[in-house]
Amino acid sequence: MCTQELLGMCFVPAGSSSNSIFGFSSFISALALLFVVYTITGERYKFRIAIAPLPLYKTSFYLIPFIGIGVLISELWVNLGLLTPSFNLSQSMWQAIFSLIFLMIITLWAYFGFISPPKFGKNNYKPFMQQLYVRILQGNEDVLREVASEITPSIKNIIAHASGDMGECKDYAHDIILLIGNKRFCEIVAEYHPNLIIEVYESLTVENIEKLPFRQFTINTATAAILNSNSLLHHEGDGFCSGLIGYIKPLSMAMFGDIKKLDCLNQQFASPLDADLLLFTLKNKQFQVYCNSTLTAIESYLNANEWWRHSYAINNAFHKIKDNSIYLHEINHNPTNYYNLECYQNFRVAVKFVVSVIELLEKHPSVADFTPHKLRKSKAERYQSIDLYDLVAELMFELTFAAATINVDKDTCWSIHHNSCWGEFVNHRHSKVNYYILKKYYRLMYDEVKRMEKLPNFKSAKILGFCLNIFGVKTPSKADYGKEYYSLRKVIIHWTIHNYESIRKEYARVAEACLVGGITYEDKKLTKTYGLGIRDEATKEVLELK
Repeated sequence: MCTQELLGMCFVPAGSSSNSIFGFSSFISALALLFVVYTITGERYKFRIAIAPLPLYKTSFYLIPFIGIGVLISELWVNLGLLTPSFNLSQSMWQAIFSLIFLMIITLWAYFGFISPPKFGKNNYKPFMQQLYVRILQGNEDVLREVASEITPSIKNIIAHASGDMGECKDYAHDIILLIGNKRFCEIVAEYHPNLIIEVYESLTVENIEKLPFRQFTINTATAAILNSNSLLHHEGDGFCSGLIGYIKPLSMAMFGDIKKLDCLNQQFASPLDADLLLFTLKNKQFQVYCNSTLTAIESYLNANEWWRHSYAINNAFHKIKDNSIYLHEINHNPTNYYNLECYQNFRVAVKFVVSVIELLEKHPSVADFTPHKLRKSKAERYQSIDLYDLVAELMFELTFAAATINVDKDTCWSIHHNSCWGEFVNHRHSKVNYYILKKYYRLMYDEVKRMEKLPNFKSAKILGFCLNIFGVKTPSKADYGKEYYSLRKVIIHWTIHNYESIRKEYARVAEACLVGGITYEDKKLTKTYGLGIRDEATKEVLELK
């Protein structure tokens, strides 16, 4: 057989190009290019593709040129009519294979970019951490909003791996928890992605709280949610105003609705009730949100039948409420428009908080019938076995002292002392809870006044002045109005009769601090002059001192 015949058997002339296949290939190529360009320009999709368990960027980078070159070679080979091995696939088959590879690339990008975004796991923990770190480091607000949305579905996996066995994946998950505690990122999350916070708290358990570094995230998100008026905490409200969100309160319940988690977080200094709130800087709405959040925690505390056990998280919350509501003395510098001052509005929020706590205690059957082990506690005992009765009574006392610092005209003093403070606390509520709390409150008031016998001081003097302004200076009887506090009124008047004069002789400035609300001193007598009202002559009461 001649050489020419042999070549004719092994090689055949290349056929004409297949316009339909080539057109289809071109269409697929253009579609793939458009898809890739569209995908890589969106931050959300950049993140998804970058953390995919397959190296899509590198794979696409190498495959697309390879396919393009293959299509060009096949076209060129056919157009030049070069010899082709007889066992070779036809041009149509080659272009179909190249088109299939294009479709696979498109499908993978669509799958990981749209259909099933990748989550944190053992196959992608390194790129997940790297991509998240770079974006949080850059700090672009728009980018952080997208990232917060994207990592939300992975939070449960991150916490699960961080709580799991030793390994590199666990270490990366641990670092991611630290990374999302970034303050700027937490501010974005609190405003735009409360669902991320909800997912975190739902994934927490008493066991993993002890192992994981959640302090930065819980503190920073709680602080941002309270301070930012656009956060969901500010818009949960009640059902009447906020609809379904107001009824179920998803963010409040997630952050503050589990007392066991709160106390566990508190042991790690990570309770959201320990939010970083600077003293005397909270606006009225912000302070209202914090008090409402504390009420949610107290309700969980009662519903879980944990009320008999001391809760450090709730104890700390009471201290924060006290610290942010006792700077009422600013009214002394602006008495005419005091009701518009932030200090007065915060004071009113704290008073309302006290009333709400008492109502919660009254509504809870097992607590309402509970008798405190000891109504009268010594000073040492007050720092031990503190229950809700003690916390409420002590907050009432501190708020009373804040009101007692007001020393302006008698009408303003009466309005703040009686209407805004005393009248809210002693409001003729007939329940065991109210009885026990008032007993503790009265004891704190009397002990403070009595302290002047050993150490005259201005705080005690202010409390005495508050009492005299509320009670008057007339020796009471049980028939008088105010029988609910008859015992306190009686001992305060009795103490004043026997001790005020001696204090005035040695500590005139301290004694003078007791005279507020129209009370004056002259010749061993205290005189209280009431407002004129509709009378022609103001009513006066006189108390003879010894």
